[in-house]
Amino acid sequence: MIGNIQNHITREYDGIVQERFKHLKQGGKMGDLPTHLQHESFIRKGDKKTGGPNMRLYRLEHNVPALTVTAFIFNKFVHPYEDRYITPREAACLQDFPVDWVFKGTLGQVQKQIGNAVPVNLASAVASSVKAYLSNHEIKGNIKIASFFSGAGGLDLGFEKASDNEINFDTLFTSDIEEWTEKTINSNRPSWNFVRKDIRELSSNKVIEVIGDNPDIIIGGPPCQPFSVAGKQKAVKDPLGRLYSDFIGQVKLLQPKVVIMENVYGLTQVKSANMLELIKKSYKEIGYNVIHKELNSADYGTPQKRRRVFFVAAKDISKFSFPLPSHCSYPNLLGLPLYKGAGEILERLPRPEIKNNGAQQRLINNCRDSSKIKHCSPYEAPRK
Repeated sequence: MIGNIQNHITREYDGIVQERFKHLKQGGKMGDLPTHLQHESFIRKGDKKTGGPNMRLYRLEHNVPALTVTAFIFNKFVHPYEDRYITPREAACLQDFPVDWVFKGTLGQVQKQIGNAVPVNLASAVASSVKAYLSNHEIKGNIKIASFFSGAGGLDLGFEKASDNEINFDTLFTSDIEEWTEKTINSNRPSWNFVRKDIRELSSNKVIEVIGDNPDIIIGGPPCQPFSVAGKQKAVKDPLGRLYSDFIGQVKLLQPKVVIMENVYGLTQVKSANMLELIKKSYKEIGYNVIHKELNSADYGTPQKRRRVFFVAAKDISKFSFPLPSHCSYPNLLGLPLYKGAGEILERLPRPEIKNNGAQQRLINNCRDSSKIKHCSPYEAPRK
């Protein structure tokens, strides 16, 4: 039985919010509610909506993956069976994080870490392709990883999960600029040697000092906001949109065997800049060839539809193949299991605690010891 779980707190809802929950069926959105329960910004005037948060309500379904988890779904995603919004812990399970992975920080910081993470199962599928690539080049044993823009660790956990007796992916360096990200990583994997520093100010010598050698693999996801289709897609006009070049700069200095860089699928659709050509050119200038592909996390057993684009770079990329889907949305001749539904995963969790006040929530979020809790996914993470 799962014991006490951190980041798993809700509140009591009443009034029109509770009425909306009661009338909302699985898969239902704001527009499916009776008119008197719809948010005023959703009411149509003629053929037009008045704008505002018109779709910020969606009840998850038992056997259908969730829509994309972001830092802003906590007043949008309604639990599939209970009349409440989902908790941060439930959102983390939709991202494949183990139940005992503790997120540190304020509620907003926790939500940001979860929403920005790479789904662990998706990362693991990519890592398995990297493992096959290394095996084809007769590279085995302990594979040293340096991770930039590490966030809450989803990409690193995916590589950890893909390890086996022949190839062990060992994250020995992680880095980001967020204080609470640092606390999250240090709380869960101190062996990842987190360094809180802006990549533009981070010396490659520091990476080598921490690892004790050059890394075999570099992984990371430069900030995606400048490329997101939900934003203004300023791309390289936004300083954050140029951080990919600093990431590639680390590759140039550290010379890993393989590089994995991920971002939102919107990066391939930016109108203000041809990001694909810029990225390919940048890698070519330092002697690396690069290929890319958009992947959907639901295809790899994540109970969430999340599209991400992955760039894989190496000096010889000819033997690399992106992972084939392990799950499918419909019955198929290959016998692949169906997509995992959000409700299938969330029903494994106990009901959350009711928040009494902010002080209690902060105390519970930061102080509980959940080191012996089971995972909500079948992945049992090794302890180092």
